[in-house]
Amino acid sequence: MPKLYGWVREVVPDSPADRAGLQPGDLIRTINGHLIRDLVDYQFYSADDVLTIVFERQQEQREVTIVRQQGESLGLIFGEEPTPFIRQCANKCVFCFIKGLPPRYAPQPGLPHGLRSTLYIKDDDYRYSFLFGNFITLTNLKEQDWQRLAEQRLSPLYVSVHTTEPELRRKMVDGPRAGEILEQIRRLGELHITCHTQLVLCPGINDGEHLERSIQDLAALRPIVESISVVPVGLTKYNNLLKTADLPPLRPYTREEAERIIAQVEAHQQRFAASHPEGYPFVYLSDEWYYLTEREVPPAAHYGDYAQIENGVGMTRYLLEQWESARRRLPARLLQPRRVTLVTGTMARPIIERLAADLNRVEGLEARVIAVENRFFGPLVTVAGLLCGQDVLATLLEQGDLGDLVLLPRIMLDNAGERFLDDVTVEEFQARLPVRSLFVRNAQETVAAIRELAGLPAPRLWPALAAR
Repeated sequence: MPKLYGWVREVVPDSPADRAGLQPGDLIRTINGHLIRDLVDYQFYSADDVLTIVFERQQEQREVTIVRQQGESLGLIFGEEPTPFIRQCANKCVFCFIKGLPPRYAPQPGLPHGLRSTLYIKDDDYRYSFLFGNFITLTNLKEQDWQRLAEQRLSPLYVSVHTTEPELRRKMVDGPRAGEILEQIRRLGELHITCHTQLVLCPGINDGEHLERSIQDLAALRPIVESISVVPVGLTKYNNLLKTADLPPLRPYTREEAERIIAQVEAHQQRFAASHPEGYPFVYLSDEWYYLTEREVPPAAHYGDYAQIENGVGMTRYLLEQWESARRRLPARLLQPRRVTLVTGTMARPIIERLAADLNRVEGLEARVIAVENRFFGPLVTVAGLLCGQDVLATLLEQGDLGDLVLLPRIMLDNAGERFLDDVTVEEFQARLPVRSLFVRNAQETVAAIRELAGLPAPRLWPALAAR
């Protein structure tokens, strides 16, 4: 594979690209005279209906002109961008998850594979922020980056603010131009670019009066700032040992402290919602705060379009809304008794037990929940997406009889659905598990798996259940 972006991995059959003769292995160089440096360039410059594409095939340069219908996909699927092309983070945030990881290839007890290599990519890349919602600090933007942002209008971006106080942000982020965050957000606004922001709170560092100022400063930048998420610091047994210079040591929030954070943020939510035409609160609490205080998460209307769901804001409510619709397709009874095991992290156990209660109302079906404690990263890491394959496997094997089917959240795996964080492959995992297992993405796939267990087809218009 060439160490350049633009390598075509797949051409969709009967697409404009296919009809024009483009093939897997071709290297796209330019579109309408513009160099294609990355996926952003491809999306931006391929928006026209008439495209002149210069490409390489077997070191020979060729050219083709494609005319397509308005809105029709070109039909090119590219290989992944080489890691050296991803802009790496130069900051030294006090709570950085990645810099607290063990060395990539250092032997770890019970971890023969090491950790997944992509886990060590500490990106701070505005292109990935636009494409995938990755949070960036804006500390590494050069003038040419600002020019590209202006030309291509990459909006919205997702920005890690943490605090709006210049000196405090310099201490927390420890990166170039860290204290210029408000000026940088204003500059985004001048380019007609909006952003979603996050404040990762650390006890005694950027909460309390600092949180108050951050919310007020960011609110003053509406509509450039579309939303704020307030997230508690996540600590592993590795990064809770990191030095924090002259800042207080890192530690998790207590329940009482979390209650105060919720009260403080809710006061702002009520004020913002009262002035918003659709009642959106502008500042959102991530789901962890509600789990920590054993509170019910807000209703669906609170989250609007779930703009920060990938940051853990509204994920629980979204699942419950999905489930409320999907569970209507559960069978009333099974012809033969069946048992299913639902696997999750420790944080989501109460919610998954609600789903299991609905499954147990199906005659002939018995469901139970196993919450896996994170042994590798430590018990403070409670989300399913950061569980290692070794921990999941060890916990399940300790349980004895797992029934007829084990359902696990697909978020445990990489994008390709092939590996856990510790590089344990799905094939290795399933070979050691004594019962059949499936990785499901959502409530619909969970119900489809139960229907399959009952010998029933998946409901029409639902995506086919993945083999894994």
